[in-house]
Amino acid sequence: MSSLADQYYIKALDQYPFNLEEAIENLNYALSHNNEHIGANYLMGKLHQEQLNNLAKAEEYYLTALASNPDDLNVCMDYILLLIILKEYDKANKLINYTNKVKGVDLARTYAYQALVFEYQHDYEKALSLYKEARLEAYNDEYMTYLNSEIKRVKMKRKYVEKTTKQKKENQEAQ
Repeated sequence: MSSLADQYYIKALDQYPFNLEEAIENLNYALSHNNEHIGANYLMGKLHQEQLNNLAKAEEYYLTALASNPDDLNVCMDYILLLIILKEYDKANKLINYTNKVKGVDLARTYAYQALVFEYQHDYEKALSLYKEARLEAYNDEYMTYLNSEIKRVKMKRKYVEKTTKQKKENQEAQ
C-alpha cells in the first residue's frame, strides 16, 4: 500500500505538464504529507525549472530530493543540467563524476552533459571529444541523432571562432 504522499505524487505526475494547476496542487498535498518525498520534490523542481523559470526554487527542490536519495538518477540528471544553466560548472562536474558511478547511469547522457560544460566554456575541442565518447555509449538511434547534431553545432562554433580570430588578426596587421 502506497502512502498518501505517493498517491498525490502519482496524480501530479499524471497531470504534468498538461495541467499545471492540478499538478501543483497534488505536489503540494504530497509534500504536506511528506516534505522529503523524493518524487514530489523532484517534480516540483522540474516544474519550477521548466515552467516557472524559477531556477533558485528548482535548485532547492532538487537538493531536497538528493538529500533523501543521492543516487536518484532522474534528479541527478536534471540537477546537472540546471547547474550548467546556472554556470556552476565545478558543481556540475562534481555531480557528473558522482553520477557516473551510480548503477544504471546513462553514460551517454553524462558524457554529453560534460561536453556541454566545455561548450559553455568555449573549449570546443574537449566538447567534441566528449560528444564523440558519448556516441560510443549511446544505444538508440534517437540519441545518436541528437549527439550527431550536437557535434555538428560545436564544429560550426569552432569554425566560426577560427574564422573571426583570423579576421581580427588580419585587421590588426592591416592597421
